[in-house]
Amino acid sequence: MISTAWPLIHRLWLGGSFISTKLDPRNIDATLLIDIRAERAVRGRPGSRWLTDAFKSRDSIKRKYGVSPVRVGYQPVGHVFRPEHMTAEERTYFMQRGVWDDWWQRCRLPGQADRSPSEVSAAPARGYLEVRL
Repeated sequence: MISTAWPLIHRLWLGGSFISTKLDPRNIDATLLIDIRAERAVRGRPGSRWLTDAFKSRDSIKRKYGVSPVRVGYQPVGHVFRPEHMTAEERTYFMQRGVWDDWWQRCRLPGQADRSPSEVSAAPARGYLEVRL
């Protein structure tokens, strides 16, 4: 068993059709906020290989397990209102967290060939489930 001073998975966000009223969702969309301190502490140790494999190919994990995983490196930040005092890792964490928070609140627009995020789809129209572990 791998043990660190910090939980490896800080939060888990579940989104997409799995938490909607859709009768037959194709997969579970999961964003894992991985504590980077814990990740560093376990990297290379027995049992830690999944950290690399789980996020290497979202498509293969989705086919094999029915889960589409996204990794966000969690970084605790004490001075959230002072971005000028943030480290590069802290800024990266805020940017990644904000990107995925924004994405999971959007709805894809029907009838559009390009279903990627756009200004038209930017208004929050749904949510996601956050699990605290």
